[in-house]
Order: sequence, then C-alpha cells, then structure tokens
Amino acid sequence: MARPKKAPEDQRNRVLSVRLTAEEYARVEDMARAAGMLAGPYARTTILGKRPRSKPVTNLVFEKLIYELQSIATNFRQLHDATGEERFLKMARYVGGHMVERLLGRNDLISLIEEQLEPLNGAGHAINGLARKANSGSDIEAEERTFAIQSIKLALKPLEDALSGGKG
Repeated sequence: MARPKKAPEDQRNRVLSVRLTAEEYARVEDMARAAGMLAGPYARTTILGKRPRSKPVTNLVFEKLIYELQSIATNFRQLHDATGEERFLKMARYVGGHMVERLLGRNDLISLIEEQLEPLNGAGHAINGLARKANSGSDIEAEERTFAIQSIKLALKPLEDALSGGKG
C-alpha cells in the first residue's frame, strides 16, 4: 500500500541551491553522518534553525554492521533460491542471524567492528555478484563460489575470534 499523499502545504517542492567548496561539502557530510542523516535533510534542518542531535558512534557502527550482514544474508538467500544449495541457506542464517545476535550490543568490540566494515563490504560485493549471476540463470563456477565464501569467512574471522576469545 502506498504512503498517503502529504497536504499541498506540507509538500517539499521548492529547491534551494547552495554552492560549496569540496572542503565545505565534506564538512557538511561529516556533520550529517555524525547525526545519522544524509547531507540534504541535515542542511535543511540546520538552515531552519534546528540542531539535529548526533547519534552515538556506537549506534552508527551497529547500523552499518547490521546493514552489511543483512545484505550479505539476503544475497546468500537469493543464491539458495537460485541454486537450491543448502550451504547458501546455512550461510545466510549464520551471517544474518547468528553473527548479528552475537555482535549486537558488544560495545567492547566497536573498534574491531568498525575495522571490519570495509572487508565485510568487499566480501558482500563478491556475494552480490554471485547472486546476480545465479539470478540471471548463469552457472556459478566452483572457484567463484569458493572465493566468495572464503572472503566472507575472512572478513568475519577477527569478529569470531574476538567473540570466542573470552569476551563472549
């Protein structure tokens, strides 16, 4: 069901263009990111005299972590649906369920989680590529499958080690 239309007076249909230097724009993006917002809504809010409250860094890191893990799990589910291979479903449950549950709220691991976001994102791209290929009906080579799964395992290993290293 579609979202109800806003009243005409509540619709944002006017555009204000502002030119910024690369440095100024980067500052606005950084402030917006700290507030957990996109640059446009952040700028609108501050121009109108409101000050968005910054989200704690831990919240932002956990949001990014969940996004990455859920995206990877979704792609594993797509791979399972396209190929019928149970190992993809097991990986989806592990990444999107087990790891999310074990990592959420582990503020003691926040810096490690932050370090692993980029490797998780890269591994996620590999899984996404496989899912796209499988969804288009193309065969997945064994080497591709192995590489993608290994990249996820490598990205998760430091987190798994920290969880089982007496901190969990």
